Amino acid sequence: MQRPISRTVPWIALFFIFGALLESCALFYPEDPERNEVIAGVIIPIPRGMNKSTEQRAELTLPGIGGGEVTYQGYVDPREIISYYQYEMLARDWSSRASLVTEGGALAYTKDNRSVLIRVGASGGVTTLDIIVGTLDLKRP
Repeated sequence: MQRPISRTVPWIALFFIFGALLESCALFYPEDPERNEVIAGVIIPIPRGMNKSTEQRAELTLPGIGGGEVTYQGYVDPREIISYYQYEMLARDWSSRASLVTEGGALAYTKDNRSVLIRVGASGGVTTLDIIVGTLDLKRP
């Protein structure tokens, strides 16, 4: 004689199958969170979809003077990157000093003794984001 299957067994099996499907989707489409990058001692937000280019990274440190440049690439519309920084930098108390915006462009911000230049451009469907940071901390007698 066969033993009757409990009503909860199919639901448990369905739950595990559904969980496995969700997990497989996460493997194919990983979350690319916004993140902060420290460039020459300055915290700069980096938008989703932009990955650090291994081609360029430079930092300069001298007594009282610092600076750095990092390049990112991704498949994000340059206008979205510009909008992202126009909102994020002001939300983080940076003052806008200059902007030249078309399909990409350049934005300049200052805060205390630090300056940031953000350049965005696209070529062949790939967006390039250059972030240049400069700091000046000279002690006066």
